[in-house]
Amino acid sequence: MIESYRWRLVIDELLSPRYQEIAEAAEGSLMGTEQLVAMFGNDAQLIDGELTAHDAAGSSVGLTIRALDSTWWDVETTMQEVLDKISLFYPDAEVLPWRSPDEG
Repeated sequence: MIESYRWRLVIDELLSPRYQEIAEAAEGSLMGTEQLVAMFGNDAQLIDGELTAHDAAGSSVGLTIRALDSTWWDVETTMQEVLDKISLFYPDAEVLPWRSPDEG
């Protein structure tokens, strides 16, 4: 599932010796999950930014991940399988009620 997504990366703050390379790759394009994982590897840390998942046609699939300060991540989705996987790996994660974009 997630392996087939393409991601839009918005960087507000990033620590990496490859900052320029990552910023250029993210600029205005969607990148595959494998490319994204390889790009961040062990030497890059997204401090503040956002990842939005898209399908092969480029349409948003309703999965957004926000890095707020490098220690806090928000995952916004209605996909139960994603929520289940997060709960499996992060048992202390808190599920909050879904708020539609119209609710502000």
